[in-house]
Amino acid sequence: MKAWPVVALLLSGCAAHELVRADDMSATQHRQEAQREQAVADKEAGAGPAAPAAEAGSDDWSTERRRQAERRREHSRQHASAAEFLEQFEDRECRHVPAAGRAACPLLGPVVRIDDVPGGIRATFADPERVPTVIAEMRCHYAYARSRNFDETIGCPLYVRGIEIRQGLDPRSIEIVSREERTSRLLRERGRQQAVFVTRTKR
Repeated sequence: MKAWPVVALLLSGCAAHELVRADDMSATQHRQEAQREQAVADKEAGAGPAAPAAEAGSDDWSTERRRQAERRREHSRQHASAAEFLEQFEDRECRHVPAAGRAACPLLGPVVRIDDVPGGIRATFADPERVPTVIAEMRCHYAYARSRNFDETIGCPLYVRGIEIRQGLDPRSIEIVSREERTSRLLRERGRQQAVFVTRTKR
């Protein structure tokens, strides 16, 4: 699974507003902005001309008001689409996790070692059977954090913007990586801080 910060495919038809990207804000903030823009558009569309229709330029003024209202509506649609994208992403990644349990910070461990890899870290688990479950939990929490714009109050420092969580070539391992060098350094630092290590017993 790719967990790069892919944006919702939203096309902007106006120069007055920047392209709305899914990761610009949380799903809730996108919903609020969509409602605000729609309300302003409705107000602009319902406003009467500033001068009698017979006066020169009033038709041009009314046309521009309608264009402004439509641009607002388009911006509102973009925000609504971004919110839906984030919500669906969370629901897909957390389909086996009840909503009440998605905020829990997944345990990185028990692991026997943490190694640096290009872009981040590789965590090797003591019990290979735990790996699929841990990957699912980690991806769910990442989606949960992403839909909330990585709010620091969520309290899970390993889950930051723009990471990918995947199984390593070794079935006992999980790799957490990023394309951004700054994020890669952060993963290496925090990964070792968050990992729960266990020592293998000799037989």
